[in-house]
Amino acid sequence: MQTHIMEQEQLIGTWRLVDFSYTDASGHTSHQGADGKDGLIIYSADGYVAVATHRKDGSLLSYFGRFEVGRDQLVHHVEMSSDDALVGTAQHRAARLEGARLVLSASPTIIGGPGTSADLTWQRV
Repeated sequence: MQTHIMEQEQLIGTWRLVDFSYTDASGHTSHQGADGKDGLIIYSADGYVAVATHRKDGSLLSYFGRFEVGRDQLVHHVEMSSDDALVGTAQHRAARLEGARLVLSASPTIIGGPGTSADLTWQRV
């Protein structure tokens, strides 16, 4: 597989959550699709990201801050969040573009902690 260097300009715009899979600390993966979940992520040309996800349990996670683009990862520098524990952190995401889709992978996840991972697939709006 050829490595592709992602450019900031490729991310600019609004993306809607279309797929979600989660692997727990014991290694069990559940592919949940976007069933009962909704979310948007917005990348601005001036280097800011805003994220909001709504889960089927009714909880909402949102944050915003600056972002950086690396070869195959994004870093979200959280300035404000609905979860106070995220403020001031750098959230690293493995990232790949698949046509009009952006796949972000987190390990460990924000919610699950050590040993967990999640893949979130976003469709360009």
